[in-house]
Amino acid sequence: MSYYSIEAEQAVLGAILISPDLIYETTAVEDDFYYEPNQIIYKSMIQLKEEEKKVDVVSLSSNLGEELHVIGGIKYLVELSQSVPSISDFGSYERIVKEKFVIRHGMESIKKIYSNGNDNPKEFISELVGVTEELSDRFRTDDGFTHIGEGLIEHSEILQDKKYGSKPLGVSTVGTDLDLITGKWQNQTLNILAARPSVGKTAAMLNNAVKNGKEGMTVAIFSLEQPKQQLLDRMISAECNIDGSRIKSGQLHDEEWVKYTIGLSILSELNIYIDDRPGLSIQEIRASVRKLKKNNPELIVYIDYLQLINGGKSYTNRNRNDEVGYVSNSLKQMSRENDCPVIALAQLSRGVEQRQDKRPMMSDLRESGNIEQDADTISFLYRDDYYNAGTDKKNIIEIIVAKNREGQTGTAEMVNLRNYSKFLDYDYRPTR
Repeated sequence: MSYYSIEAEQAVLGAILISPDLIYETTAVEDDFYYEPNQIIYKSMIQLKEEEKKVDVVSLSSNLGEELHVIGGIKYLVELSQSVPSISDFGSYERIVKEKFVIRHGMESIKKIYSNGNDNPKEFISELVGVTEELSDRFRTDDGFTHIGEGLIEHSEILQDKKYGSKPLGVSTVGTDLDLITGKWQNQTLNILAARPSVGKTAAMLNNAVKNGKEGMTVAIFSLEQPKQQLLDRMISAECNIDGSRIKSGQLHDEEWVKYTIGLSILSELNIYIDDRPGLSIQEIRASVRKLKKNNPELIVYIDYLQLINGGKSYTNRNRNDEVGYVSNSLKQMSRENDCPVIALAQLSRGVEQRQDKRPMMSDLRESGNIEQDADTISFLYRDDYYNAGTDKKNIIEIIVAKNREGQTGTAEMVNLRNYSKFLDYDYRPTR
């Protein structure tokens, strides 16, 4: 098998020389080309395009400068323009070049992974998945356009479903007031739920997950911080109304055993999956979600928490903010490619503690990277009784929607029964 096609590369370059406007249609990049002179020529073509200059033999010769002799002089450029069977087949030539790059780069990457001598199967597979995703992104050759007519037909069907159908208008959040503010969690969105440690992020996530499960959703939970038994303790406590400390100790009263048995039968019927492997990479998470989505179309994904996700081996010695930014962007892409909401918990920095008003702000997102840019909604949890023992808002938690790409922002208040890891709607009526 050949890992390159000089003929296809020459046909791509020659077609551009014959019809310079093709430079605006190509999706190729410099290293798609194997033959060094072809790489140099294509790079020069891109430079001319960016400078808004015409791509022809004369301008290329001038732009190449001292590199002109490296590529074989003007003679080679003329030969390129004479070697194209038909410019109408430009897309086919470009596809061959990209196919050869995928095979070539894939083999090189696999050899490199193998030569590193990594005998950890988990890390080895993670690296392979990362290479696969990179190559898949590079191999896209279609333009992705949809005619407005098709889009409007789909829009009409969605609107009809909203008015007359039984299809929900989104996936429920943990509370009624929060639903009203956010418009619920929509497919293809990344939603961030952030707070300082011990404020209630995980409990909110689990309450939400159970609620979604009862509504018929398939729920995927990636718990990078806590083992699944601790999550199950909290879910059972909230569902059965049993104090969490009694579940941990196993010292249940007779009536609590009855509640426990009923709660277990309810929870066991829900389509909830928990992955509590520590140190998961974003590539492993994306692969698991893709697999689960195949047989579960109505899917929602929860991750506890974002800053614990491993960006992969390429980020081992790089800036932490860059890695978190890469993970954040990957989670957004995961929501798009699987047509599902992704809810990621996030830690806030200690900067919150330094202010008089300790309600979180966007700038408090720890190692924020691109989180603020990638997220469709960002919500913060705040408990006044966490900071102020004398507050009159005991067991009241504020969920502050600070960003909402498709709707309003605002604050929803809920009752947080911490002993039961339970969130309840709070029907607040101010006194007059």
